[in-house]
Amino acid sequence: MTESKIDRFLGSLSNSKRLASQIVYHHTLPATAARWAEPATPWPNAIETLLQSVGIRALYRHQAQAIDLIRSGRHVMIATPTASGKTLTYDLPVLEQFLIDPDSSALYIFPLKALAQDQLQTFEMLADRLQPMPPTAAIYDGDTTAYRRKHIRQAPPNLVITTPEMLHLSLMAFHRKWAAFWSRLRMVVVDEVHSYRGVMGCHLSQIFRRFRRIAESYGNTPTFVFSSATVANPAQLAHQLTGLSVAVIKQNSAPRGRRHLLFLNPTLGLARAAILLLQTALKHNLRTIVYTQSRKLTELIAMWA
Repeated sequence: MTESKIDRFLGSLSNSKRLASQIVYHHTLPATAARWAEPATPWPNAIETLLQSVGIRALYRHQAQAIDLIRSGRHVMIATPTASGKTLTYDLPVLEQFLIDPDSSALYIFPLKALAQDQLQTFEMLADRLQPMPPTAAIYDGDTTAYRRKHIRQAPPNLVITTPEMLHLSLMAFHRKWAAFWSRLRMVVVDEVHSYRGVMGCHLSQIFRRFRRIAESYGNTPTFVFSSATVANPAQLAHQLTGLSVAVIKQNSAPRGRRHLLFLNPTLGLARAAILLLQTALKHNLRTIVYTQSRKLTELIAMWA
């Protein structure tokens, strides 16, 4: 068997005079194969065509399970790892809802504006394949110009992508100006839900409760979909944030490659150990990320390396 870059990297660590003595634990997690499933109810022809056009022949089992729950109106927390296809589990039911009711609306809430931009690109890529009348989408956040905000309020798109701050400051505070959007709201997606903790989580819990009351005043009880890759208590967190009881999907059925779990006990400091690991990884042409707890330390490690 040909030795991989990872194997060569691990070998160099084991033979390193400075790092070998710092390795205290090494465990290999085996690769797992994908598990597939189909939703209980077949997709409309337009969604089937869409999936084929983007090269998706089948869904992972956890995706199909989440989609079945969402389509039945259940509130869902999707707590599967990064790159397991969480976005598709709510984009597809939202697109299907637009096929059923072209006037319906949905709301996506992201903690970071950069995430909103990525999600808009993904949604528009899928929506453009629903011809001849693809659903419309727009970002409404702090970077949106005043002219653009007014236009979105007066003629809301099918999908509004926003942040918790703008949800509080605009969509809820001036909900009468958003009456057309609120009266058609069918689904709410809350991504990266693990970031809503501590003081921010406390604030958001009150915002979500007020959000639900406003929606009810317009005759709506939208379906909530929560998403996170790093939450240990998904049902509890969703309930604390919104007061809702949610179904939890956390068994990942996406394929996963072999992974190595390596623990080091640095003898010369964390930063020095991180630099040595980074240098060794780059020497073996490995794409590498170093996480630190401050911007200053990030800059120092980059400079020292």
